[in-house]
Amino acid sequence: MYSVPASRYRRAFQGRLYIKVIGILFLLSYCLIKIIPAIFTAYPSAAGAIKELPGRVLESYRAEPLQIIKAALPILRWSSFEGDGAVPSVTEAFLSCAGVVGRVNLLSPAAVLQSQIPLLAAVEYPDSAIVTGPGLDVGGGNEVPALTGESLVCIYNTHTGETYSLTDGVERLDGRHGGVVTVAAAMQETLESSYGIKVARSDKINDTDYNLSYLESEKTARELLSANPKAGVVFDIHRDSGKTREQSVVNIDGQTLAPVLFIVGSDARRPFPAWRQNYAFAVDLSDRINEKYPGLSLGVRVKDGLYNQSLHPRAVLLEVGTTENSCEEAVRSARLIAGVVADVLVGE
Repeated sequence: MYSVPASRYRRAFQGRLYIKVIGILFLLSYCLIKIIPAIFTAYPSAAGAIKELPGRVLESYRAEPLQIIKAALPILRWSSFEGDGAVPSVTEAFLSCAGVVGRVNLLSPAAVLQSQIPLLAAVEYPDSAIVTGPGLDVGGGNEVPALTGESLVCIYNTHTGETYSLTDGVERLDGRHGGVVTVAAAMQETLESSYGIKVARSDKINDTDYNLSYLESEKTARELLSANPKAGVVFDIHRDSGKTREQSVVNIDGQTLAPVLFIVGSDARRPFPAWRQNYAFAVDLSDRINEKYPGLSLGVRVKDGLYNQSLHPRAVLLEVGTTENSCEEAVRSARLIAGVVADVLVGE
């Protein structure tokens, strides 16, 4: 028996609601047309700040792409963005499949950013230059022997885009040469110019698809070894991550350097019966480095992947510094390590 009054109440209420909505829209329109332009006229700095806002946003994306991506896409926290791409984990495989559907590499923070902000794809950052550190003796003496006929050292980079945040502002330069390539070039230059040891080095970009990095770099390593069958040492140069600045520096003779870490694969995932040869060489080289430059080497860490080390009994993965280093600090370390490698080869 209350249906008629209730119906009238509902109709009245709905009418008042429509009036409120129209009133709010009118006020918003008035603000957009009158008040906001008046504020910009009275305060020109406000308009300038808004114009600068897109640039500031882009700069923040450039400075911390990984953290921003993980905050915006929590699914990316499943991946460490580092590791053996030849045998992806379940989460890495899932992200890879999802990336194929979305036509973007979800394991690459920069790639995800560039897919959402096309302007970033057009930005070119200069590659790092090879630098030297004053006060550190990396020479082999006054007389440098002539280069040997064949290369005794092979160097390449599986994760070519890895770089150093203090120099480049980012942890990776996707599709380009990062700081680790600069470090590899510095090691080559020191071995050849200071010790007369010829080096075969490839700067081929192997991590265009991060999940396939080791499959691509295996081709690179095989090409280097095929062309240089007498090579005595093979280095795959990387840089570490996930460490603080305090954990990323060591002081030697008053100079700040990046500590190094040797990574050796094992037979945990696939057959690799000779991995202990690689391990023994890495331990010997690490001990020699610390004997000459105490604290420069953090030792040898054994992991599950192969890391192309089954191709040569002295193939090792060398992490020079971390994301918290500058490229200059890493280059200083590489030049010192080159001298120790030269001692090993010359002694033989």
